[in-house]
Amino acid sequence: MISLTACSSIDPETGARKDPLEGFNRAMWAVNYKVLDPYILKPVAKGWRDYMPSPIKTGLTNVSSNLAEPASFLNRLLQGDAEKAVVHLNRFLINSTFGLGGLIDFASSSEPLKLKEVRTFSHTLGKYGMGDGPYIMLPILGPKSPRDLLSEVDYTYPILSLLTFPATIGKKVVDGVDQRAKLLEQDEILKQSQDPYIIVREAYFQHKNFELRDGKPKQEEVKERQFSEAELEGID
Repeated sequence: MISLTACSSIDPETGARKDPLEGFNRAMWAVNYKVLDPYILKPVAKGWRDYMPSPIKTGLTNVSSNLAEPASFLNRLLQGDAEKAVVHLNRFLINSTFGLGGLIDFASSSEPLKLKEVRTFSHTLGKYGMGDGPYIMLPILGPKSPRDLLSEVDYTYPILSLLTFPATIGKKVVDGVDQRAKLLEQDEILKQSQDPYIIVREAYFQHKNFELRDGKPKQEEVKERQFSEAELEGID
């Protein structure tokens, strides 16, 4: 697994996305896109979005997020970001104590504690230069990479390590259904695209890279922006 993740998903010569498992991936994509999603995942996601009472929906997602805060705390420390690590720790302590075990996101009422981005072991490995490895499309789980799959290490951290097997599955189901519900509005884009497989693959890597940079623009984009500003000043 480690040797697979050491390689980049981009061909250094052509700049094109490498997809050595494309035959398998497209077969799994067909299963997901034509069978599992329309008959199982999508109806459940629609029910979650349209019929689940908002307080219950918010409470469940808050509890799930709160359970992941200690893992985010440890991963931030491993990444050398002590300042944001403390935010995750404070969020967990405050929401667990005053938010009824995490049902209420009490911490976000304070501006400095609004950091809610989960940080996984995959982000930690990426921070130290480990590549994604080959793209993998899995049944139900959808797009993944070997490095992404190593995020399961987070379940060896406290508090996640204390969860029973049913509780772990429950957390993953809540996370997965909520994420699918948020993507319902984008279904039309896939229907209209010539190759939805490519759209999903590229969106997956763009999102993962965005997370890895903590939402910051690429260095090249910053340099281009600075260069453009310097040009404008020269014109003035």
